[in-house]
Amino acid sequence: MQQALLILCALASWSAFAQVEVKELPTRPGVTLRFVYAKAENPVANAILFQGGPGNIGIFPNGSVRNEKFLSGGAVRFTQNGISVAIVDVPSDRRSLDDFRHTPEHAQDAAAVIVFLRQQNKLPVWAIGTSNGSLSAATAAVLLKERGPDGIVLTSSTTSKPMAAAHPVTDAALDQVTAPTLFVHHKEDACRVTPYSAIPGVMAIMKQARVVDLITVEGGEIRGNPCHDGYHQFLGIEAAVTKQIADWIKRYQSQGKAVSGT
Repeated sequence: MQQALLILCALASWSAFAQVEVKELPTRPGVTLRFVYAKAENPVANAILFQGGPGNIGIFPNGSVRNEKFLSGGAVRFTQNGISVAIVDVPSDRRSLDDFRHTPEHAQDAAAVIVFLRQQNKLPVWAIGTSNGSLSAATAAVLLKERGPDGIVLTSSTTSKPMAAAHPVTDAALDQVTAPTLFVHHKEDACRVTPYSAIPGVMAIMKQARVVDLITVEGGEIRGNPCHDGYHQFLGIEAAVTKQIADWIKRYQSQGKAVSGT
């Protein structure tokens, strides 16, 4: 009985801050993409969220996810900060996004979700990725060009490939990115493929981007796998980091520089 009440309270809290729906769109011939759409009450922007790892977050009918990490579990946090989000799973023709994140097909999948978000309102659409997901966000900006996101946010970005499961953001042609770009990285990130020390060098590549900025994060919890939890996923400070991202997006848009695509 007590467990049932806790579940009901959790669902009530979820729905109080966002209108959450599970959507599925055709993206390529014979391929569909499932995602959680969480609509903010008074949105100021939209975002497509790419979780890291293999990307298969596992979406349940009520909009919750099996693999809840910083972005995949971020529906309420982002909508509380005025950003409607689409949290994407892997496409129907794949079991993971390994060796797929930098492909034109992956960008095409992202384009369908970006079109969906732009149909909901006329607000800018941002692509936000974490860890391996940073490559997805960057690829959308590079390959989709004017059909792509209005800006990108790259968090805990993978920057080296000593193992098959690592997919560096530099696999995208970052020197071709023109969209405003925000990096968010924990100063003590202990995952060996996402060291904080590598970020300034990656930022230096992006000479064509309108803006390239960095939020350095400190604090949080260090428990768990250093590449799946802890500082890498902003454990314990997820709400604060989400607010920092949202505030940066709002400040950028208030300057009149972010213009929604057509």
